[in-house]
Amino acid sequence: MSSLAALLGRLPYFDGLDAATLASLAADARERHCPAGSLILAEGDPCQGLSFVVRGRVKAFKLSEDGREQVLRILGPGRSFNDVPVFDGGPNPASVAALEDSVVGLLPAERVHALLRERPEVAAAVIRMVAMRLRAMTEMVEDLALRGVAARVARLLLECSRGAPPLAEGTGDHCAHLTQQQLAAMTGTVREVVQRALKALEREGAVELARGRIRVIAPEILEAWSGAGRREG
Repeated sequence: MSSLAALLGRLPYFDGLDAATLASLAADARERHCPAGSLILAEGDPCQGLSFVVRGRVKAFKLSEDGREQVLRILGPGRSFNDVPVFDGGPNPASVAALEDSVVGLLPAERVHALLRERPEVAAAVIRMVAMRLRAMTEMVEDLALRGVAARVARLLLECSRGAPPLAEGTGDHCAHLTQQQLAAMTGTVREVVQRALKALEREGAVELARGRIRVIAPEILEAWSGAGRREG
């Protein structure tokens, strides 16, 4: 089995497919190198197919009119993005950029549609993944509407410390390398406000800040701060 076929087998949609089917999908896929910081997909452009990360990390995001960024999802190898327009025929719902030097793949939409008709287990996997991401987006909306910045930062760090970083898939220990700017983009605020929230959490003994890294010391304190009643920041 080729390395690309093996990688496709890691996508939640295609997990469990036989080697011959994965090889056929790999033959139809295209790969391209994306330097760190480069734009991979632009919001509003026509969808070309199902995109996926082969190597590196990418972020899906939206920009406000004043340039503020809201990160919707961070994805690593073996995870797909731009899924929705593949299934509803609409344009790209968000922009996607490379967080580091990356390789991304593209599987034409018509190939995905044919596979859905042929393999009902793939359709079931699509439903599960869409439901999981819808749940994550609902939780993000709840965070933005009902929690203050300090509570949002605390919740994000808490989930990272538990090995389940919110808004991230296939990224390994992503949160260990989070910058304050990335934290701001993931929690819907600006770097200066995140910095104040982190200092407050450090004073409480929840985290340790050293050499640009954030280390969780007391998850129980983060859990207390992540409640919706906290409106600091």
